[in-house]
Amino acid sequence: MPHDGAASQALTDTSPRAEARYWERLRATPPAERLERALRLSERIRALTWADVERQNPGASRRDLAVAFLRRVYGDELADRYAARHPAT
Repeated sequence: MPHDGAASQALTDTSPRAEARYWERLRATPPAERLERALRLSERIRALTWADVERQNPGASRRDLAVAFLRRVYGDELADRYAARHPAT
């Protein structure tokens, strides 16, 4: 499926009151802690995505896994550029 890397807007079941409380607590969190949380979350999502790419491509080479990962996360253009610069052996 073609993918251009654009984020999709998610639906939410969060009430306006709960969302307001979330933003209030987030704003009260020190910047260094917010950055640390964001970096941990980003690493976790990257690892989960890589594991799913491996699961969906059993036996694939590391290069092919990288192409599939880039395609999923960053879109076709970047994945195709990477693939062209790193030909399969």
